[in-house]
Amino acid sequence: MKKRIATAVVAGVLMTAILAGCGKSADNAQANNSLFEQVSESGSEQSENAQSEAAPEVKEESQSDAQSQQAESESSLYDDFKAGNAKAKYTGAGDRTSYLETSLCLEKGKSYTMDEIVSALEGSTDYKKASDTTYTMIDCGSDGIPEMLTETFFDPEFTLYMIIKDIDGELVICFDQDAWSRSDLQVEADGKISSGGSGGAAIHIVDYAFVDAKGDYKFFYGCEETLTLYNDIYLYDKTDYQVLPVDGLDVDHIGIRDYYFEADYEQRTHYYEYFMINDNYEDVTTDADYEDSNPVKQKFNECGVKTYTHADIEALLNARAADIGYKR
Repeated sequence: MKKRIATAVVAGVLMTAILAGCGKSADNAQANNSLFEQVSESGSEQSENAQSEAAPEVKEESQSDAQSQQAESESSLYDDFKAGNAKAKYTGAGDRTSYLETSLCLEKGKSYTMDEIVSALEGSTDYKKASDTTYTMIDCGSDGIPEMLTETFFDPEFTLYMIIKDIDGELVICFDQDAWSRSDLQVEADGKISSGGSGGAAIHIVDYAFVDAKGDYKFFYGCEETLTLYNDIYLYDKTDYQVLPVDGLDVDHIGIRDYYFEADYEQRTHYYEYFMINDNYEDVTTDADYEDSNPVKQKFNECGVKTYTHADIEALLNARAADIGYKR
């Protein structure tokens, strides 16, 4: 079990667009797939009306000033953090680190400067800061209120990403995750997060998540795709598993996708989809391939594991997106 999770970590598991980064067949799957009151004309009433009509302009100007002051305050707080004069609170929410493990060196509920975070990581790992932290302003949830994305590079090849948000005048770390040469991570301008990698030439992993306008981290879904079944396949249900034997199957032309909606592997419910590929690894699945006579489906049935068609998976992903507010 530990070995499987280590493989997933090396592949950069975590990751929030259907199957982007899951291989060429995944791209095909994606293709199948952000009053005015009236007054009388009397002189006195006209005068009152004129004052009333002027009021909205004064109110609008006041609202604009308030928004400007709020933006300046937020900008100042972020600038103070960049300058090392402000701290951000670590809560552990949205922590997806694997090598630069912030949970081992940062205390939940305590606030840190960027230099203190780096020093804590250097003191608990073998990795050292390689260059200055970069800071980028983003807009999680596209609500017009800025958040800050930080990227800190460590030798030999690791990068720590964090999303920091001003919440009621206090900076809070909403998300942190590390990446390396075989584990790609992307944070989009609206707070969507995608990460993925490979556990070898035939295994590809991708996860999707996002930080919403409130600063809450939400895991959307993950997918582990296996192309060509050279070995028996472990089919998981939380921490339990069944072994799917591949003997008698045309292993060179079969793929399996394992979907999950929980970031914690011990809590995952797994949804399996198998598909057929040609010699160019292109998805050539037809409706007939999901009939009970299909040898792959028979193998799953013998293990007591349910399989899902691509249409089934699409429905699950749409329902999940609607439930957590993810805009596909």
